[in-house]
Amino acid sequence: MLRFGVVQLGPAGQVLAGPREGCDVEFWRDGADVLAGPSAEAELARVSPQASADVLAVSLVAPRRNRISDVMPTSEQKPAKITVRGRDFPTFEPFTMTTVDDVTFPIDVVYTWVDGEDPVLRAKRERYSTGADAKIAAREVGESRYTSHDELKYSLRSLEMYADFVRHVYIVTDGQAPEWLNTEAPGVTVVDHKDIFPEGVLPVFNSHAIETRLHHIPGLSDHYLYFNDDVFVGRKVTPGHFFHGNGVARLPFSSYQIGVGAPHPLAAAPNSAARNVRRHLRGTFGRSITHKFLHTPHPQLRDVMNELESTYADAMSQTMRSRFRSIDDIAPAASFHHHYALLTGRAVPGKFKYRYIDTGKPHLEERIEALKKRRGYDFFCLNDVDMEPSRREFVRAYVRDFLEWYFPCPSRFERP
Repeated sequence: MLRFGVVQLGPAGQVLAGPREGCDVEFWRDGADVLAGPSAEAELARVSPQASADVLAVSLVAPRRNRISDVMPTSEQKPAKITVRGRDFPTFEPFTMTTVDDVTFPIDVVYTWVDGEDPVLRAKRERYSTGADAKIAAREVGESRYTSHDELKYSLRSLEMYADFVRHVYIVTDGQAPEWLNTEAPGVTVVDHKDIFPEGVLPVFNSHAIETRLHHIPGLSDHYLYFNDDVFVGRKVTPGHFFHGNGVARLPFSSYQIGVGAPHPLAAAPNSAARNVRRHLRGTFGRSITHKFLHTPHPQLRDVMNELESTYADAMSQTMRSRFRSIDDIAPAASFHHHYALLTGRAVPGKFKYRYIDTGKPHLEERIEALKKRRGYDFFCLNDVDMEPSRREFVRAYVRDFLEWYFPCPSRFERP
């Protein structure tokens, strides 16, 4: 086998793609020659029980395993064509078959986005927060939660570079749209909160509340990915990263635990929300949940969200109406969806190569420079949890410079 590829460089000489995205050329051997050679016994052992010596004698034999067959008998060598990125290539008919592993259903992406520095939205948030008791640590409702570093622009670039299977992108906002976004571009729709929330609930400033309504987006595919705007695709991924061919979701379980006991104001909001989820699921299934999930794209099933909405109507409604984060929230799109799907046979644990960076920590520069050395992660997250005000301007510029370096090619979603 030989691999051919093109090393693609960005404007600063950075390697955007290389041999990992190349094309493999295999040299298949005539079965009769294989049987006559010194490695005949080893080759028979490798392909057995797929082929006897008689079959091998009238076949082509692959140099390694592949997803269809290591042996291609003469009777199956019927000419066919396969289309890759708009070009037709000759092949044999068996290699055109759709297998049980292939993901053939459409997959959309949903983002939640807010520009918290918009003076109109800031004034509205402050007006509704006056006198409100969030019952939660200040860091969970602080300014960092609403700060934008234009991450969405670069996350969309990452989709176009490395996840070209995505059918459509929906961006859920509170009456906003990024100034750089081309809302007329094919494949993107801005969804206002009022399009998916019932009357009398808005405004909400709580991501958990917004997650209770994402599956109500008109036209959304039955299988979709939920992205926060600070999550990026770091290298080429396929639909199989997120779903099996039968529709079962692959869940990004974390090694971190949610802990025992009741929700607590000083605990991280995802931990408290997951503990509330645990209480509901123990009541239904008699099983306890223990682990959190990675900050990666979250595979979602609309039918699971519909069932949660009907089976746990009170919990979903309470969180939907929770204007700011609260220790009474559930986590609909992660903990609740994922564990319910797992318990009802519609999801399994997945494996992801992933890096999480808290941009408010002192190790920011060290971890960013490590990311720049090689594109070795499927996904990475740059999460602004509780930034020191004195560092905010430096981090904003540093993160934006890095993202422009990692994703230098404007996407079709940007204005010219």
